Amino acid sequence: MAERKRIGLTYSYNEGWIGGTYYIENLISALNTLDDKDKPHISLITNYKADFKSVKMRLNYPYISFQRASGEKNQVFQFVNKVTRRLFNTSVFNQKISNLDIVFPYHECVQQSLAKKQFHWIADFQEHFTPDYFDTKSIKDRKNSQIILQASSRHLILSSDNAFQHFQSLYPLYKVKVSVLPFAVTHPDFSTIDFSLLLKKYSLPSQYLICPNQFWKHKNHITILKAVNDLKQQGINITVAFTGNTSDYRNPGYFNELNEYVETNNLNDQIRFLGFIDRLDQLQLMNNAIAVVQPSLFEGWSTVVEDAKSMNKFLLVSDIDIHREQLQNSKAVFFDPLNHEKLAEEIKSILMTEVVPTLFEDNSYPLNISEFANKFLSITR
Repeated sequence: MAERKRIGLTYSYNEGWIGGTYYIENLISALNTLDDKDKPHISLITNYKADFKSVKMRLNYPYISFQRASGEKNQVFQFVNKVTRRLFNTSVFNQKISNLDIVFPYHECVQQSLAKKQFHWIADFQEHFTPDYFDTKSIKDRKNSQIILQASSRHLILSSDNAFQHFQSLYPLYKVKVSVLPFAVTHPDFSTIDFSLLLKKYSLPSQYLICPNQFWKHKNHITILKAVNDLKQQGINITVAFTGNTSDYRNPGYFNELNEYVETNNLNDQIRFLGFIDRLDQLQLMNNAIAVVQPSLFEGWSTVVEDAKSMNKFLLVSDIDIHREQLQNSKAVFFDPLNHEKLAEEIKSILMTEVVPTLFEDNSYPLNISEFANKFLSITR
């Protein structure tokens, strides 16, 4: 049997950007659908062995090993390097990661430089289009790394044609090799989660909408709040559950602004801010909601949309190009993300519908998962 391809996947568990965490977990799950002979060996590059053990146990991938991101195998070396990096921005013991065919997503560090190929990933180019949601340093750092990458001979993976169009317009003379790879999600089994107990746990009525987004300003929660308030003025009360980390380091006052709107307009009975909850709980709440609402102003390739597609759950979604690309041939309702009156009308229409439709006539989502795996292997050949 031919030797398995060795792929290094850079991983961290980060509730501040859980989408990045789920991306790698979904990639591993997709690769696990391949025939055994085609499954690569995965070296999970992470700084915490506990994170590796968690991934190995939950995803049950048969060919996976741990590789410390900083490269050191010796605990003394790890400690010394940690100190010298903090004090002098350098490592005394430079133990490089080796024996890898590729590293993805690649980050500029010496320890990963021995991989035969380095594949970068850029989720989106939001800082170019909505700079008000970023601090000056973040914008500068992102643009500088993009300028270096676009002029290189390396490889860049983007998640959508929309992102590729943005990249081409921003860097028309680029030299980097670009591939478009839409990702697909693989859900853990949430069927054993008792829905009736979930309703009690999160103080929810049996009928509700759900918006499962991090509380970042561009996710545009305020449009939903205003729509709920519009409906309340019409005597229509609907509960909306919001899940996700409530911290936005770029706009630290954002969550407080949302809470103030709820308090000022007396919407406490309609709005549930649940925070970052267990993934199984979140999926079961999504699966049993009337519909999922995704009001975001900007996305690279929305995990929320993919979650809904996987469940065949009806979507009320902002009318932006990326959502149109993700939801071709679907029954999703698209709304102007800055028009809360229109969203209120669409919610009202759903509430008056006797049976809310599924998102697709036929749910062939497992094909998306296998395509994700096969295309990733093809790109990284």
